[in-house]
Amino acid sequence: MPQLGESVAEGTVIEWLKKEGDRVQKDEPILVISTEKVDAEIPAPAAGVLSQILVKAGEVAPVGATLALIAEGFASGTGIDLGTEAPVTVPPPPTPTLEPRAESREPRGTREEERFYSPAVRKLAEELGVNLGEVPGTGEGGRVTKRDVELFAETRGVRPVAAGAPPLLRPEAGREPVGVAEGEELLPLTKMRRTIADHMVRSKQTAPHVTSIAEADFTAIARFREAKKAAFRQAKGTSLTFLPFILKATADALREFPTLNARWTDEGIRVRKAIHLGIAAALPDGLVVPVLRNPQSKSLSEIAVAVAEIVRRAQEGRLLPEELTGSTFTVNNFGADGNLIGTPILNQPEVGILGVGTIVKRPVVVSRGGEDIIAIRWMGYLCLSYDHRVVDGAVAGRFLQTLGRSLESFIPGEGIWNDPFLLSL
Repeated sequence: MPQLGESVAEGTVIEWLKKEGDRVQKDEPILVISTEKVDAEIPAPAAGVLSQILVKAGEVAPVGATLALIAEGFASGTGIDLGTEAPVTVPPPPTPTLEPRAESREPRGTREEERFYSPAVRKLAEELGVNLGEVPGTGEGGRVTKRDVELFAETRGVRPVAAGAPPLLRPEAGREPVGVAEGEELLPLTKMRRTIADHMVRSKQTAPHVTSIAEADFTAIARFREAKKAAFRQAKGTSLTFLPFILKATADALREFPTLNARWTDEGIRVRKAIHLGIAAALPDGLVVPVLRNPQSKSLSEIAVAVAEIVRRAQEGRLLPEELTGSTFTVNNFGADGNLIGTPILNQPEVGILGVGTIVKRPVVVSRGGEDIIAIRWMGYLCLSYDHRVVDGAVAGRFLQTLGRSLESFIPGEGIWNDPFLLSL
């Protein structure tokens, strides 16, 4: 069972795409698993024969559990020795896909008694008071996903509570029943919302948070974007936003301040050599943090395309397992919603997270030719939250100043900004 997110401890086997005795190829999708954050097809770690399925469809298994055995050889009855058996374990190779498979498959039944629902889907439907028989499925073969249940509850299942109505939620173990006062509406907690809440509380309880804020002038980048964004969209099919510039400059600054690319342990501070940036992506009912790996080795245009792709698949619930783990520092672009300043919470076990406010035109004082003048500039706030066990305020301040200077000194084609593709547009 793979780790599908930092805080995910278990997953549900939704469906086996192969049956016992079937021949499988390395990296071929062989089963679908589900957690509160993502549904994913898991590939075979080796070629051979699926000799034994240990966790059946509908069963829950903890992360790291062996799901099946693959025998290296051919199917029984061929006269060829199957050889050794390899457990289907994690982590999965970096080549799985969540796209629908080309071969045709028999559709699932549409009658309630013929439809299969994972335990996670059944539990969520029970929490939200949703009749699964009324929910249209958008998963493979018409399977009902957790997102289908949540959308159904949002559009039809959650209604204002009439005055004097009885409590809507059954009490959990150790909790008193929750009532709904007159004039209130009770929105049941989804599994994703509970997971986010637990993760945020744990982060605040674990690390002493401090936030430092600096201002940066994005005028040079804004002018470059304005000149290139139409051609970039036509060539790549996506927008050229400020975010790729911020990610590129952040990765470069982290090389100079490695303690911000680290994690705290009782044995000492573990500094990560690789830089993998988590990117907070908003969903209708929460957020996930997919990972952009090694941005320092990518050009601006490559970063822009990669970010657009992982955010799109995050919003569609189609992230791959490895795309949710392994980040060393997180960037939260809350400015996309018009916010100027924020104090982001650390994405444990990271020790730093950068929040970027909306970038807007403002009048500022600048010096030109020895004179101070008021000019209209594209300005934005950089908000760095950090774990004070690892990072001191002086280091955080120098990091922000380095990051700000990098963004303000943007010159197309020079240094980290060298991108032949963008220059050719």
